[in-house]
Amino acid sequence: MGVGRAYSATLAKDLVRVEVDGVSYGLEVARIREIVNPLPIIELPRERSFVLGVADYREDVVPIVDLRGFFGLPPAAPSRRTKWIILDAGERLVGVVVDAVLDVFSSEVHRERHVPVLDGRHLERGITTAYRHDDSLVFLLDAARLIEPAMRIPAEDLSYLPPGAP
Repeated sequence: MGVGRAYSATLAKDLVRVEVDGVSYGLEVARIREIVNPLPIIELPRERSFVLGVADYREDVVPIVDLRGFFGLPPAAPSRRTKWIILDAGERLVGVVVDAVLDVFSSEVHRERHVPVLDGRHLERGITTAYRHDDSLVFLLDAARLIEPAMRIPAEDLSYLPPGAP
């Protein structure tokens, strides 16, 4: 093994690359609890339409945020590639829906790029920086920003599932 390959093999793969509407986004591996297939959702009254409701995930009731809706995109029918990324929000877990999970890569190997502010919703989107990976840009998402809308679901609404819930 050459020196370059040995060096890159020792670097930690710290970002998961996901896809939403054909665009690549990155999430920090350290914030991810698990990547799962979609589960049944229980809808709760909510202010934001991209918070789909909650799901029963491994004995926890987890709010689910649809990234397509979060970015202002039209809904898409789930496919076999659709996944949920379960993020650790400290006191609570939150699931985010992505169109696909692509791969895992190291931010150390790919040079960080500045992302320009294109409009007033820049901070709402939670894009912090970008990396070049496999001949495309990957926009790193701030997990705390993605989690924030789901944290507005009152804790008492998360403490139980309705009778007969799947």
